[in-house]
Amino acid sequence: MRKYVLIITIILSASGVWAQKTDTLSLKNAKTLADSLKIGFWKPRNTQFGINFSQAAFNNWQGGGINNWSIGALFNNHAEYYKNKGAFVSDIQFQLGTINNKGQRRAKSIDRLFMEAKYAHKISPKVNWFAGANFLSQFASGVVYENDGLPTERKRTISSFMAPGYLSEGIGVEYKPVPYFVIQLGGATLRQTFVSSDKVFTDFTEYNKKNDAYGVKKGKKVLFETGFQLVAAFDKDIAKNVNLKCRYQAFLAYTPKREAPDKNSIDHNINLIATAKVNKYLNLNFTLLGIYDRDQIDKFQISQGFAAGLLFTL
Repeated sequence: MRKYVLIITIILSASGVWAQKTDTLSLKNAKTLADSLKIGFWKPRNTQFGINFSQAAFNNWQGGGINNWSIGALFNNHAEYYKNKGAFVSDIQFQLGTINNKGQRRAKSIDRLFMEAKYAHKISPKVNWFAGANFLSQFASGVVYENDGLPTERKRTISSFMAPGYLSEGIGVEYKPVPYFVIQLGGATLRQTFVSSDKVFTDFTEYNKKNDAYGVKKGKKVLFETGFQLVAAFDKDIAKNVNLKCRYQAFLAYTPKREAPDKNSIDHNINLIATAKVNKYLNLNFTLLGIYDRDQIDKFQISQGFAAGLLFTL
């Protein structure tokens, strides 16, 4: 599965570069937007790579504190291709970070792998029908520690790559009143939840005292669901050198019905990234992730981070 994800990433990233070069040559004689749409063209690509670092040290500091350092990396790639009434959009977002406190274990500060590809066709100036797919998982293992009354703590791995992993495919209608905001209604959506690691399944179910891991039953690797999906996405420079990306996704499963009726609730996933460029390379970024999924835990999960570092726009 890692090979497939890598291949998809390379194709989505490289295809735009090739196509943009060929289409740019063919657009030399285009004088209007209508002419350009007949030929087909790529919008200027938005590719970013960033490295963030923070550090703190204390010596005889009476106010208290722990020596620590953290490092993180991010990669974003957004591409859009237009021809006639159709548009192809691809979006890739990778984030991975770690924090190290002196005398404590190293831990993840953020870990997110997201990819999306979508084709949309105009019905009217602001309404399109669309077909698309998106994938969400993480890179590294997530661990917790518990004592269980034993002299030594017990380490449990409750997540890893493709455990869980979410793949959604759907068709529907979208409303795009302005270039930077879109609402998608996917009445025919398929979603697969993967738990590919037996260790994650065992540790997750024992730690949370559940019979399933992320909705996947014992002896299975995948949970298949059909349902309704709502997506609202915003991506805009809200001020000079300040960009805000926000994506909300909700999913209501039609099938399968849960053993407990109250588990047939809506899954919510929120992702917000605000980036401010200090100069050509230095940047500040704020990340907020929110999840509500009763297959994981009956509480709203929040992950938030603020960092400074280097950002390269390709």
